[in-house]
Amino acid sequence: MSRLRWKERVQGSALLQRGFALSSSLVARARLLRGRPFAALQRLMHAWKHLGDARLGPRRVAWIERLIAAGTRDGATLRPVARNALRREFVASAGARALRAKFAAFPPADRVRLRYPRPDPDPERQGDLMVLKAPDVGPDGAVREPGVLLVMYHEAIEAFAACFDLPALAPAWQLVLETSTWGTREWRFLPYLGADLDVVVMAPREDDFAFLAGWGTNLVPLRVGSADWVDPAVFEPKPAGEPYAHDVIMVASWDPLKRHTTLLDALAAARAKGRRLDTLLVGVPAVLTADDIAREVAARGLGDQVTIRERLPHAEVARLTARSRCAVLLSKQEGSSRILGEALLSGTPVVVTAGQVGIDRSHVNARTGAFATDEALADVLVDVVDHPDRFDPAGYAREAIGYANATRKVNDACRALALRRGRPWTRDVVAKRNAPNLRYVTPGLHASFDAAFTSLAAALLPVDAR
Repeated sequence: MSRLRWKERVQGSALLQRGFALSSSLVARARLLRGRPFAALQRLMHAWKHLGDARLGPRRVAWIERLIAAGTRDGATLRPVARNALRREFVASAGARALRAKFAAFPPADRVRLRYPRPDPDPERQGDLMVLKAPDVGPDGAVREPGVLLVMYHEAIEAFAACFDLPALAPAWQLVLETSTWGTREWRFLPYLGADLDVVVMAPREDDFAFLAGWGTNLVPLRVGSADWVDPAVFEPKPAGEPYAHDVIMVASWDPLKRHTTLLDALAAARAKGRRLDTLLVGVPAVLTADDIAREVAARGLGDQVTIRERLPHAEVARLTARSRCAVLLSKQEGSSRILGEALLSGTPVVVTAGQVGIDRSHVNARTGAFATDEALADVLVDVVDHPDRFDPAGYAREAIGYANATRKVNDACRALALRRGRPWTRDVVAKRNAPNLRYVTPGLHASFDAAFTSLAAALLPVDAR
């Protein structure tokens, strides 16, 4: 059974949910007997994230909170990050050592940027770690104004805490964590808990924001996500009067998580009612291949109305998105989707699966599109395609998303943290964009941060750190 299918079965079965909670408790207790509270929390918080407070149960939630407090607090007071016992266990773990070994094998410039080397390096392509603002350090070595580092996506959030000495960075740097999945009941954040470390966590989903806001730690939530970092100069509306190329576009990797078959079923249902929706599927290989998707298209007799294209350049995705009457996002659980921001900035209304967990749901509204259940998807698609003048996605997007708005929000949050500690804030963070990799908005700006990355290299942990 696939992992996705198993998750869906658990979500739909109270008996399986109780079994998942119980098995997680048993594994956690076994790890605690071996003196590994962080490892116990990894299992418990995974269950907490997927089951939620009610289904995990108040006693297990209280148990998690006690374990976290025991590792990170003295009474009600959060310890400095150097005394975070959970972080120490994580750094000494086999998983953290493996991450350090992997990045230590990279060239020094790539290692310090958490950047995977490529045969033809693009100097504008950053890694999963980016300097948004260099610290101001006086002649005596004292930090006069903090710098800001951005860590991109969950894999790098884990790798950064494994590879870098967080206590050494705390005096000079603020951290901004750009999450890539839903859920802030997340064990990857535990190494970052520390009273002396300023950490902004992007939490576009309302429940995730509320959890961090009420948690009472140094993790400060911000309603910003991947959808907000799209470049409006790349994703822009098509010229007025230019014809549409497609009715529907779906940009998603070939993965069951994205639910291509749900869209194909809706297209077949619309066709049975006499409505043919010309559809473009744009993707890259993942769990499935383009051939797998093509077989699903053929099985429904949709070959004359569905086009499949793979590995398109970013600019071509932007062109085609703007020339489609609507874009769809059908995953049930996924982080803040960049596809959502790309569609809205392109002036393309969106149809999003009802109950979607991960995005900032306020971005789907009367101006931008609609939510749809699976049963109603065909009718909603036809309705959105037939009434383009009812929506103003580009107008909404200019007001609410795009990298300029996101940069301002991050800057405001970091400045507030600095001022709260009585530290100066005389320079703002620079703008970055996801295009699709992490890049500075201003070409050539990366070179101005070379010295900052050189200083960061001194905080890299040795592979055998304990």
